[in-house]
Amino acid sequence: MRCAGCAFDFPLRFLRCFNCAACGDAGCWGKIMHSKSVITAIALALATQVFAQEDAVVVTATRFPEKQLEHPVGVTVITREQIANSAAATLPDLLARQAGINTRNNTGSPDVAVDMRGFGVSGDQNTLVLLDGQRLNDIELTTVRWSAIPLEAVERVEIQRGGGAVLFGGGATGGTINIITRSPIAGDRSATVSASYGSYNTNGLRAAVNLAGANTGFSLNAGRYDSDNYRVNNRLEQGNLLGDLRWTGIRGGLVFKFGLDNQSLRLPGVRTDVQLQTDRRGATTPGDYSSRDSTNATLSGRYEFDSFDVAADLSHRDTKRNAFFDNYFGPFGQASFIDTHGKVWAFTPRAKVPYRFWGRDNTLIVGADLDYWNYLSLRATDIATLGTPVANIAATQRDRAIYAQNHTALGEATKLTLGVRAQRVEIASNDRANTLPSASAAQARDPRSWEVALRHKLNSATAIYGKVGTSFRIATLDEMFNNCGFFDLTTFTCFSTVTPLEPQTSRDREIGVEYKQQQWRLRANYYRMDLRNEIHFNALTFLNMNLSPTQRQGIELEGSWKLGSRWDLFGSYTHARATFREGVYGGVDVSGKNLPLVPRDQVKLGVTWAVADKTRLSGALAYVGKQYYDNDQANNFAGGQMPSFLTADLKLSRAVGLWNLTLAGNNLSNKKYYTYAIRGGGAAATNFNAYPMAERHFLFTAEYPFR
Repeated sequence: MRCAGCAFDFPLRFLRCFNCAACGDAGCWGKIMHSKSVITAIALALATQVFAQEDAVVVTATRFPEKQLEHPVGVTVITREQIANSAAATLPDLLARQAGINTRNNTGSPDVAVDMRGFGVSGDQNTLVLLDGQRLNDIELTTVRWSAIPLEAVERVEIQRGGGAVLFGGGATGGTINIITRSPIAGDRSATVSASYGSYNTNGLRAAVNLAGANTGFSLNAGRYDSDNYRVNNRLEQGNLLGDLRWTGIRGGLVFKFGLDNQSLRLPGVRTDVQLQTDRRGATTPGDYSSRDSTNATLSGRYEFDSFDVAADLSHRDTKRNAFFDNYFGPFGQASFIDTHGKVWAFTPRAKVPYRFWGRDNTLIVGADLDYWNYLSLRATDIATLGTPVANIAATQRDRAIYAQNHTALGEATKLTLGVRAQRVEIASNDRANTLPSASAAQARDPRSWEVALRHKLNSATAIYGKVGTSFRIATLDEMFNNCGFFDLTTFTCFSTVTPLEPQTSRDREIGVEYKQQQWRLRANYYRMDLRNEIHFNALTFLNMNLSPTQRQGIELEGSWKLGSRWDLFGSYTHARATFREGVYGGVDVSGKNLPLVPRDQVKLGVTWAVADKTRLSGALAYVGKQYYDNDQANNFAGGQMPSFLTADLKLSRAVGLWNLTLAGNNLSNKKYYTYAIRGGGAAATNFNAYPMAERHFLFTAEYPFR
């Protein structure tokens, strides 16, 4: 009898055979052994810089500082040194070099979408991003404000792949990224200034100050960045400031962090497949623009009692956005001006309680997440008519959650984690410019999540782990609101509608192995997520919807190799599948079809070479394989798939006296590629629209310290 699960493309075949091993197919097990040898060879050939030292401290795993290897499913850490050595210019550039992470630009903004584990166009809504433990994802369809967080202000980045709903709630099905900013260094009084200039008239200025004594400290990081960017009508002007004021005692401390940022951005629009060949850098929407002003503040406290620890954060964020989209369709179109104001308050108390039970060491993490969102959005034909808007959306969202996570040492080599979360979500949305009942709606839901994770050390260098659990995502307000949800054929008038969607849920599984020695760090894992009610925008109906059952699965290989005192090699390989398990989309049976915008294969390779004591050279290669165009759920687009691409980056750093000089080159092969494209309509159509990415470009930076 043949094992049906084996009828699956390498390299997932051996894992599917493992799932159906009871079939007893000898050929199946032969394929397993062959695939294992291939994967081992690949793993030994690959390496990635993201592994930190074994005693690295992380907070994402438990929301308390922990040693990295004390958690059953390890957290990947990108250290400050690795950030400095990277040729990446932004946080998304840095993240795109990691296993299982893909970035996508579908707006022309520097705040690109970051997608973990293959969620395609909704990837940024399934990847939770935290700044010092505080949620950055909004309740509207906007990407994370990556450009407001300069790399120079980042101490480290913690990446936890897979569902993180127990500790952090919704939107973490693909994974969680926690950005930890630099804090004052005790006893240090210093400052740095830097200036940058590069391609496309790019220029930047930054300054940082650190003033700290034994128990108190203050740091400030401010900067300005301007660029014409690669495209016409894509001018970016940005400023930001991050501050940290803290007091530390014997048993605890208080921290006040604050920030503000502003951005002005011109929006060039998509290019057609023909324009990509004839006028790649041109603007389709020369009159479009957007702006953003945001402030945030967080007060955090922690205290260590004799038998337990407590911590709490109180945070507030206030964001104002506006955007103008001109009319390019004459009497059949209409210009739109959008003015949005969003606020959120969040309070997150938690406790860590170590104890012994049945002779075994345990640690219990318990906490609550309480937040309140207030949202107001005016939409008119231009700024002059905001007083009589086409839509006047007022909405609120209240989240109340409690969670518990218990870690048990089953032995010296084995650790078990159990977790559970209960949450209440209440949403109310109303278009006050529309008196129809369909323009107002309220929804209350009680999503739950749980997890079971186990880690076992086979020896001092090798550990295996496994994890099962559930996760969820709540629809954003933009996904509930439709500006033309109802069209009156008698008056040819559009009316807005508010349509609540069911929460997206996922059953998550993961197994993996880690190998760590002084010079080698390797990791291999397999994951699978079975989703129901996945939230998706239907380009055929122009409405958001809950999809038929879907699935994500794949393998991730990553590792690093330190070769002597001067060479560091790193790399990763990701194989991902995103498919419909069953169902119909647009009248077509899509069972087994691939979801769009999920590359099947990704390979990232790189090296850091200490050329001399004061000279360092870093390089990186990134290959992203083919993927289906957006809106091609049936996988029948006559134009085929989005082409694969390979990019190369290089960075040279040199210390000259007190000066630190760097020259970074990105896309050195001058590859003409795009990371987002949407197919044209019609079964026989071959046309598509895309956002072209920048060709070869450079950035020179000079930094000077004051001590």
